Amino acid sequence: MTQASSRHIRFRGRSFPVLTLEPEQPIEGWFEQLDALLEQSPAFFSRKSIVIDLAKLTIERPQLTELLENLTRRGIRLMGLSGVDPSWASDDLPPILAGGRATPQPPPDVSATRAKDASPGTLSPSEEAAFEDIANALGAGGAQSVDPKSSEPAPTAAPLILLEPVRSGQSIYHPDGDVTVIGSVASGAEIMAGGSVHIYGTLRGRAMAGAYGEKRARIFCRKLEAELLSVCGVYLTADEISANVQSQSIQAWLENETVKIARLD
Repeated sequence: MTQASSRHIRFRGRSFPVLTLEPEQPIEGWFEQLDALLEQSPAFFSRKSIVIDLAKLTIERPQLTELLENLTRRGIRLMGLSGVDPSWASDDLPPILAGGRATPQPPPDVSATRAKDASPGTLSPSEEAAFEDIANALGAGGAQSVDPKSSEPAPTAAPLILLEPVRSGQSIYHPDGDVTVIGSVASGAEIMAGGSVHIYGTLRGRAMAGAYGEKRARIFCRKLEAELLSVCGVYLTADEISANVQSQSIQAWLENETVKIARLD
């Protein structure tokens, strides 16, 4: 007797990091800011997983359709909606998502407090140690030695270390920790990290630190010629970066919802 084999389609629930757009009123002004970003970096949203959260808007169903059409004309493809009435679900809209949470923030520690109290151009001990290690590896000397006891514990998330330059058109994503590039990042390339971004060369492309909600993340580079800097979703385009930090070794961080930049030398 022949028995038919049972074949089942396997379903699994998984979580993936996404970029979330959060429009604000007035929506015309928000689109002006979006257009300014796209003018500077036309491919900023290309090939990315994007959700739009409309919780900050008071919007009706017809207005939602218009808003989505405006995003589509700008080449922004959405994989989902959040912050809208679930009853609006229909075939002509992206799926309506519920239960999404921002990336959880680690509790403050002693080293974080120490970094907050430091002057803008001062590195925390762990940051000094990181710079010294890479500088020694490149044969460029290093900062003053740091007592290992004063350094932060190693992060739980493994860093991504790239031993070659990042070429134009390349996109590097590492949502779980820091990204370190031993070399330069070319114009048209981008680095996106859940933690900090360390570039031991010239940054000519785009660098995004804390891309999934880590407000303590920072960007470090030996020579700043960036198209865009972003920390925790707050960004500066090339035109907004002060001339006195261009072509300098810098660090960038988020303070009062503003990206600050300071020279390291």
